[in-house]
Amino acid sequence: MLGSVEDRQLVSPVGATVVSVIAARTTVPANYPVVTLRFDGFGLTGDLSNLVATVGNAPFAGKFQVTDGVGPTDCSGVVPLASDASSGAEGQSSTISISDSYACLIPTDSLVRAGQSAILVVTAQARNDVASLPVTAVAGRLQKGQVRRPDGTVVDVGLGATDGARIEITSGLKAGDAVSATPPDLDPQSK
Repeated sequence: MLGSVEDRQLVSPVGATVVSVIAARTTVPANYPVVTLRFDGFGLTGDLSNLVATVGNAPFAGKFQVTDGVGPTDCSGVVPLASDASSGAEGQSSTISISDSYACLIPTDSLVRAGQSAILVVTAQARNDVASLPVTAVAGRLQKGQVRRPDGTVVDVGLGATDGARIEITSGLKAGDAVSATPPDLDPQSK
């Protein structure tokens, strides 16, 4: 445990070196990094901007499979990578930001070496009680889409997380609304 913010404990997913800590009782914006750690081990990095856009800053989990090697193995943690800080007065760090890149921290007892290829699968916690449609009924991606009602009208919808078969509808429809099984951009009646 590294500390706490209000009633939430800050726990490192792995053994790591503390690089910096924000002073106690400092007010910072939401999602601001309050502890920066350095992990001295292997990791897989990836751009999770699409996943972050749909699920926010939910906790992520991951598994990796090294090509012709170990796996599938759980990541020790999936954590955001801090971008390089710019220097302020007298060499003090003035800005730290979190990028859309995340790292799957590989357990230290895994038999891996630098340069190996791997497949990484990252997941977020499922949400209950969300409206969803089959992805085949929706045109669009990255938060914006369209569906067609049975009467032919096109409705703009907000899109959320997807599992590849169904996609969350965040706005534009309400429970019980009927939509066509064919999305507007593929429906021959839409021309």
